[in-house]
Amino acid sequence: MEVKIISKTANEVEMEIKGEDHTLMNALKATLLKDKSVKVATYDIVYPGISNPVLFVRTDKSADPIDAIKTASKKLSDECEDFVKLFTKKAKA
Repeated sequence: MEVKIISKTANEVEMEIKGEDHTLMNALKATLLKDKSVKVATYDIVYPGISNPVLFVRTDKSADPIDAIKTASKKLSDECEDFVKLFTKKAKA
């Protein structure tokens, strides 16, 4: 995965996330929208299978959008680790 910041202000960021698709982007968007400081979180894939997704995040003045994305990414990672542990435990039963 490669991330390219297209534009950034104090409370907005637009970034291209190379090599990803709806799977990650939907999960990231949903997690971002649970953050009270995030006012807008959306993404677009102009040509599925060809284009890279472009993520747009706007926060209120209390949070940096990059920090919000980092926090949401960490939450997703933790949830995946929890799932793997639970699945592994149940699969052995």
